[in-house]
Amino acid sequence: MVPRHVTAESEALAAWYDAHPAIRRLWAIRGLQSLNVIITVEPTMDGDDTYPAWFACSRGWTSEIQSIAGGSVQLELLDEPQVNEFEIEVEGEIVAALSWRDPTSFWKAD
Repeated sequence: MVPRHVTAESEALAAWYDAHPAIRRLWAIRGLQSLNVIITVEPTMDGDDTYPAWFACSRGWTSEIQSIAGGSVQLELLDEPQVNEFEIEVEGEIVAALSWRDPTSFWKAD
């Protein structure tokens, strides 16, 4: 039996996340008008800059997620240092919250 919170859309977003190693974390919130997707991106190898990947790929990522969602998507980049202070200001239902690729999201023993 599949849990209620697992939907075709959440599974498709998980597959998309899995196929895009540049994405560290992904949150998807279904609002009244669109699917709001907030991501963090793997920084460059020579520093902590995430904007090169964002500028190069954000339009393509938006199109790909729109094909999954079947409608309007608002894609937003969240800078890594702000992640601990992150508050969702979008009303709606959480469709996906994926972070297995982010090394800071794992529980650490003392």
